[in-house]
Order: sequence, then C-alpha cells, then structure tokens
Amino acid sequence: MNVYEILKKADDGNYALGAFNCANIETFKAITNAAKKLKSPILIEASDGEVTYIGYKQMVALKQIYMEETGVPIILNLDHGKDFESCKRAIEAGFDYVHIDASKSSFEDALREAAEVVKLAHKHGIPVEGEIDHIEGSSADHRSEDPTRLQDPKLFTDPERAREFVEKTGVDVFASFVGNLHGIYASNMHLNLDLLKKIKATIPDTFLSLHGGSGIFDEDVRQAVTMGIVKVNVNSEMRIAFKMSLQELLNSTNEVAVYKIMDKPIEAVQKVVEYKIGLFGSTGKA
Repeated sequence: MNVYEILKKADDGNYALGAFNCANIETFKAITNAAKKLKSPILIEASDGEVTYIGYKQMVALKQIYMEETGVPIILNLDHGKDFESCKRAIEAGFDYVHIDASKSSFEDALREAAEVVKLAHKHGIPVEGEIDHIEGSSADHRSEDPTRLQDPKLFTDPERAREFVEKTGVDVFASFVGNLHGIYASNMHLNLDLLKKIKATIPDTFLSLHGGSGIFDEDVRQAVTMGIVKVNVNSEMRIAFKMSLQELLNSTNEVAVYKIMDKPIEAVQKVVEYKIGLFGSTGKA
C-alpha cells in the first residue's frame, strides 16, 4: 500500500494518522513501540533542525529498519520544509512525503515554490503538503503563556485562497490555520470548526492536515477528524515528556551509561504517542 492509499484509507475510514516528530533514536523507539502495540499506521517526521541533527539518509535507514521490525506502515515526512532545496534533498534521500512551508513568503512566491516541489515529488510518486498561512507558536513549552494572543482570526486561512493555492500548485495535502498553534500553552485551544468545514467544502478532493496537535482540546480534534483531517502533527508533548522524565531520572542517579537511563524517557514518550493514536482513531488500522 503506497502513501496515497494509506491517506485515502484514513479519509474513507474517518480516522487520522498521527505525525510524530523525531529527533533521536529514543524517540524513534517510543513512536514505533506505540505503533506496533496498537497496530497503527504512523508518520514519523523531522523538521529542518531535527533532520539536520540526525541526517537525511540516516532517517530513511532508521525508518526502513523499524518498519520491517514492527510490521506497521511508517511514512517518513519532512516537516516544514523551508524551501525547494530542502524538499529536494529529502525526496532524493528517500523520504515518503514532504511538507513545503511557504507561509512566510508572498503568495506568488508560495505558489511558484510549491509548484516546483510538487513537480519533483510527483515524479517520484511522493505526496506534497502545502501551507500558506503561518501557524503561530513553536514546538516548545509555552505553559506559562496565554494562547489567545496568537489566535488572530484575521490570520486564519481563507478558503478561496486555499482553493487557488491547491489548484495552481497541485499539492495533495493542505495545512490550514484555524486556531491551532504550535506548542503547549496555559490552556488548551479550540478550533474554528466552522471555518475548517468551509475549507473542506472548498477543496473537497484535497487531504487536510492539522498542525499543533499537542495543545488542542480532545473533542475539537475528534470533530476535526470527522470533518476530513487525515493527519495530525504532535511534537511538544513528546519533547516535554522526554525532558521531564530524563531530568527527574538524572536528578536521582549517578548512572553514566546513557543506554541505562533511557528506558523511562522512552516509556514517557510512548505513552503520549499511544494516547494520541487512540484519540485519532487509528488503532488497529495497520
């Protein structure tokens, strides 16, 4: 089953695939342990910083090894590819999916760059996700901050502009800004589900992706999935779980063998991934 078929199966089945960011071998283990246990297809993804840290070819090799060991579909995604060259490098290294984030460019530049990425990716049979409205925040710990200051409705996705972008570029997946934010804040966030419904109605043949899956109310996520979201990104919760678990352990031990102190961080991240897989409805869909 190829990536398009996996996305179509999720769309038809009213569930979403968890897209989990990965920056080290421990996180790889946590994500794949959860996917194997729950028999769920997943995306493992890396942002520019994460893939630079691990390596493009190294990511591809690790994904292939873990997919063979777990027996579940794993899609390797370049998350927030910053330009054509980074997407090209990921495609040529063997990634299964690329996300071109042109949200900080002018609309004209976004159209041009995304179309170039699509042309190259489709030659390799790889789907492309596109983004034109900058989704605020960052994949960090913002638990002391109020999220509403970043949720400016004037910056939310315009359905007609989304239609123009999809039609002129040919992207397969569209990431919209409907109140979702990157990061975890002092309170969870509600989505503008009415706007999401309009976006889906405007681009009915395009898959929809939801970024900021760490800090959204669960019921809003469930509703979004029923409305056409087939991929939900998760990062901040995993990072915080890893850090807090490791920090607690380091404060209580003199152990210096790294492999002996990684079980608890792996378990902590795995719990987050398992919860999200259940929330997205992909359990048993592998």
